[in-house]
Amino acid sequence: MRDRIAIALALLLLSALSVARVSRPPRPVAATSPDTVFSAERAMRYVEDIAIRPHAMGMPDHDRVRDYIVGQLNALNLRPQIQTTTGVGTRYQVAGRVQNILAWLPGVDAHGKAVLLVAHYDGVEGGPAAGDNGSGTAALLETLRALRARKTALAHDVIGLFTDGEETGLLGAAAFVREHPWAKDVAVVLNFDTRGTSGRSVMFETGVGNRDAVSVLRSVGDATAGSVFTTIYRTLPNDTDLSELSMLGQPAMNFAFVDGIERYHTSNDDVAHLDPGSLQHQGEQMLGLARAFGSGTLPRPRTGDAVFFDLPLIGLVVYPESLAIPLAIVMCLAVGAAVFRSRRGVIAGVVVTLVAVVASASAAFAVTWIATLVLQRLHWSGDPQWRGLYALAVSLFCMAVVLALASMAKRWTHESGVWMGAIVVCAIAGLALSIVAPGASYLFVWPALLAAVAVLTPARARPVVEWIAIAVTILLLIGFAYGVSVVMLGIAGVGAVALGVLTATVVLLVLPRIEAVMAGVEWNGAEWLAAASAVILTAVAITTRPGPDHPVPTALVYAVNADSGEGWFGTYSGVSDNWSQRVIAPFAAPPAWTRRVSGTRGLVGHPVARVSLDAPAAALVRDTIIASARRLVFRVHAPPGATNLVMRALGAHVSSSSIDGRVVDTTRYRRRPAEWSMPYWAVPDTGAIVALSVPTGSHIELELVSRQPGLPKVPGLTVPPRPPQVVQAQFGDATYIYRRLVF
Repeated sequence: MRDRIAIALALLLLSALSVARVSRPPRPVAATSPDTVFSAERAMRYVEDIAIRPHAMGMPDHDRVRDYIVGQLNALNLRPQIQTTTGVGTRYQVAGRVQNILAWLPGVDAHGKAVLLVAHYDGVEGGPAAGDNGSGTAALLETLRALRARKTALAHDVIGLFTDGEETGLLGAAAFVREHPWAKDVAVVLNFDTRGTSGRSVMFETGVGNRDAVSVLRSVGDATAGSVFTTIYRTLPNDTDLSELSMLGQPAMNFAFVDGIERYHTSNDDVAHLDPGSLQHQGEQMLGLARAFGSGTLPRPRTGDAVFFDLPLIGLVVYPESLAIPLAIVMCLAVGAAVFRSRRGVIAGVVVTLVAVVASASAAFAVTWIATLVLQRLHWSGDPQWRGLYALAVSLFCMAVVLALASMAKRWTHESGVWMGAIVVCAIAGLALSIVAPGASYLFVWPALLAAVAVLTPARARPVVEWIAIAVTILLLIGFAYGVSVVMLGIAGVGAVALGVLTATVVLLVLPRIEAVMAGVEWNGAEWLAAASAVILTAVAITTRPGPDHPVPTALVYAVNADSGEGWFGTYSGVSDNWSQRVIAPFAAPPAWTRRVSGTRGLVGHPVARVSLDAPAAALVRDTIIASARRLVFRVHAPPGATNLVMRALGAHVSSSSIDGRVVDTTRYRRRPAEWSMPYWAVPDTGAIVALSVPTGSHIELELVSRQPGLPKVPGLTVPPRPPQVVQAQFGDATYIYRRLVF
């Protein structure tokens, strides 16, 4: 019994350590620490001053935050400059008047290359942006202060770039790459962003040829990183400033803490919900890398990509991606030898493993789908998909399914057959990934290789090697499952399936130790695990409530058609929270022009009185024929208080365009729009100059939609205050003004 308890405790401790490794940031360092040390307590003072109110482009607080950053840099005697220009995105069809802030910290080599540290200082209109990205801005200020406090300068220059317009389409980064003279001096790019309010800072994206950069990260220590994240991120339609900065062609790394996603881009992304430990980890990575690169060789040597992952005590494991296939071959040879030694029951074990993985994934999907339906009926319950306790309940149910199947299989196959079958399946997955996605291969190659080595080890030393294999398996896979399912995707749909697959894989690979704990217990204790899962699910249903920590995101809309005089009040299609539904009732069929206001989402709500508001305007400046095309040049104005103006050209194909004299490059667009469309952020008082080329003889209509934060006072309309659990999100409450002009 004592041995069983010891094994169970060891498995539980390893599992807890694996989750903590990806979720628990370091403790914040006090402001009384030495000047050359990064202190989250000092950095939080910057956040408190920045995240007072929303400060998106075009909002009054945007310029307040700009001036605050400039003032802090002046206090450090860094002589900041502001790059004021029109940024035109190359990933999205968007433009805007950006104000990047730059500071140059000189190194000993006055004519050498520089390390570029980047954080965006703009936010969204719906929240004060303490996490995204007041934390990154504060970390950059604190890092520059700590570097300035050094008695001796670094060997190389450090550029601090506070970009503008990241939230609106990476505009500041695009403008820096396209126009700023310092861009040619950059040798390394380090970008820092967030997607939540807590958690560890994860290095989730790199430039091409990352082995050298990741090796430097390893020297800094305490990194949370995995080439699997880089592999996945390269396939996703997601972007940060690094998507534009990568055009510099230099080694690059991207960092963010991503827990607390429920508060991301909401009014609860505030100082009260920001974890100082997350800021500490972000800042330690930034300062450590600035010192490492700034003291090392620049430019960096060119290398290929690497496979990398972090483990407790060991740190970051890094090896060339070119070794992924040879290592997988060694793994296959070891697994083949282990199969030859075991022989009996392996084929049956492979079948059971495949059935168990599919059954576990199906069970996770079904449980979360049913739980979601039930909780939707319980109007006092919230959404549990980002909660660790919910993940535990789903995992326990998946474990019950897998252990029940393993128990059944023992009746008609050899005792070790299921375990060996799991090793074989894991090996096949590792080999396949080594070929098609080597950055993700380590998740399966190392557990399979170490498990096979344990089988081949002489009996006397075998327990030690088995425990090494178990420890590596748990530390790699459980932490990854938590990060993917609980933090990044949520425990629903794909996130639930991933949790089911990874849970089954871990259970099968450590099956001998689990069976040792459950020796003599019918069905390997599956019924007890299922019962525990049911109890926890019930507790989650009872205790899960919307609140400040788990808010309900909302956004109300007042829209007016300046041409027809119609007014409309409502929200975006797909917003189904109870508070919004009550506020916008009664519902009516929306007129066609409201879909043009909100894009493809559409609006739901009802007609209301029109409020007299200034409308956007456009004047034709020039109409000429150039290279057999009609070239139309407009000066477009946004009404006072507008943060954003969307321009659409209708009635003729636009073959090329420019904004404020800058050619619109569509070659890198994420999505190809069916019509020419260009949102312009922070339109200057003098207006924006827009040039469009269309076929000769064609007529064109210009559709203009302006947006400004907040709702006007509408006669006959009363909007009640939001309860504490209901918060503004993304654009927040906004007023849209629609107009259509014919040329």
